[in-house]
Amino acid sequence: MIGFIYKKIIKPILFKFPADDVHTFFLKRGRLLGSINFTKNLLSKILPYKDSVLNTKVAGINFTNPVGLSAGFDYDADLIEVLPSVGFGFHTIGTVTHLPYAGNPRPMLGRLPKSKSLLVNKGFKSMGMEAVLKKIKESPRGRHQSEEAGTIPLGLSIGATNRAYKKIEDMADDVYLSFELALKVNYFDYYELNISCPNLINVENLKEKFDDPVGFAILLNKLSYLNINKPLFIKMHAEKSVAETLALLAVADKYKWISGVIMSNLVKNRENACFDQTEIKNAGKGNFSGKPTEEFSNNLISEVYKKYKDRFIIIGCGGIFTGKDAYEKIKRGASLVQMITGMIYEGPSVIGKINRDLAKLLRKDGYKSVSEAVGKYHK
Repeated sequence: MIGFIYKKIIKPILFKFPADDVHTFFLKRGRLLGSINFTKNLLSKILPYKDSVLNTKVAGINFTNPVGLSAGFDYDADLIEVLPSVGFGFHTIGTVTHLPYAGNPRPMLGRLPKSKSLLVNKGFKSMGMEAVLKKIKESPRGRHQSEEAGTIPLGLSIGATNRAYKKIEDMADDVYLSFELALKVNYFDYYELNISCPNLINVENLKEKFDDPVGFAILLNKLSYLNINKPLFIKMHAEKSVAETLALLAVADKYKWISGVIMSNLVKNRENACFDQTEIKNAGKGNFSGKPTEEFSNNLISEVYKKYKDRFIIIGCGGIFTGKDAYEKIKRGASLVQMITGMIYEGPSVIGKINRDLAKLLRKDGYKSVSEAVGKYHK
């Protein structure tokens, strides 16, 4: 019923307004709802789906279900109090940068509903690490200074500030400073390192980038001076070839404090067969989420799992709208999955539906837990 109301009544109204404005509206309202216990309790009774078959332990962290909110939606930590009531199994804040960045010129977001995709061109819009940490400090989780204060695991995605740099080492220093600040507090259960944002308009002058082996090694060498004592996952490109991806992971393999990878980020190629031709011709500047990313993500999950299943934990991200979509990524080798676009088009009740359908699929195949199904295709 909730999904029907969202798709037939609420969404048609929301989609009459610019996507940037609707996103801002939801972040503000979500922050307000998260401050009201009655609202949180009501949502927690009608939206989440709980089933023991969905419980899983990954990188030493307990998850009530494997479906999380990926970085890119709650980029300034407005929703940490309300999202546990919606039904997600975990929640990534960010991507957060060391210095504030107001975002690329509007529109930063757009909709391609026939393509089941969103246009994204925020370029790591962020209020900056210090401001984000201050906001969390004022929340119940921050005041308790403990993971137990949050009802679902909370992660932090970190990326480079979208500004001009003279050399790659300066960009690595910027990321280092963000991690240094984040590690001083005890708010997060895991970290993500985003090396794959395709919308950083101010770094084109650099010879090396974080998404090539040389630049990646420079970054990881710098971060090695820190004591990163929580699981860290690298957010990877969608449109890198298998060989290019494995070359990056060969670099990451040398750093044992890296726990895993996230497959994967946005796509650029507008020739993608998933796009409705009218929508893609009218799309503005930016890159794309949702269904156009799914094939790339799934293929990379399989290839990375086959090569590195005993080394890297995989989080699958891209094109999840149904329980079947999530299960496909799990069977290819993902231990957890993340989503945003499916929630935008289907409404918040879709998280519970995905978990309900995933539980049915697991039991149908005789599995007693998510972990038993991970990498099924390759066993």
